[in-house]
Amino acid sequence: MVKKVLVIVFVFCGMNLFSQTSDIVVKEGLLRFQGTIGMGKSTDRNENNIFLHGNLEYFIHSFLTTRGDTYFFLENEENSLDVNHQLFAGMAYHFSKKSNFVPYIGIQPGLAATRYNGTTKTETTPLVSAVAGFNYFAAKWFHLFIDARFVSGKHLSNLPPYPINEIRLSFGLGFNIVTKKNK
Repeated sequence: MVKKVLVIVFVFCGMNLFSQTSDIVVKEGLLRFQGTIGMGKSTDRNENNIFLHGNLEYFIHSFLTTRGDTYFFLENEENSLDVNHQLFAGMAYHFSKKSNFVPYIGIQPGLAATRYNGTTKTETTPLVSAVAGFNYFAAKWFHLFIDARFVSGKHLSNLPPYPINEIRLSFGLGFNIVTKKNK
């Protein structure tokens, strides 16, 4: 009996959730945030990286955002770096204004805290990143996303320079907060 009641509640909640998708969510004042696991593939070496990826984005206009991304490196045995945490800040242009499917492109300069395996000194490394992806705003308060990124930089220390060039992919569920009332 309890299972039947729970199924009925979830079905009606789901119907209510998707009945709200006709409203355009993307507009000035929208604050979008998400946390996920991101995967990276080095373009210079046969190494794969895994990061905890967090993102915060604010819509200045319905098509332009300011955004910040952070990547917390999860160390693994195949990598030459044992620290590679990264922080980015920049802008993104969103192409769709009349749909809840919103592709975007952006550019973000950033910094990385990097350290070679076996050394003790952590270095600050400048980075540049190009990002592209899409959000699907399924409801007023959440969205689905896919985020692809190219990161370029070079770890500089007393050892030979070490390129930090990679292609990354993140995807998952994010959340929205509308910070401005409709005009």
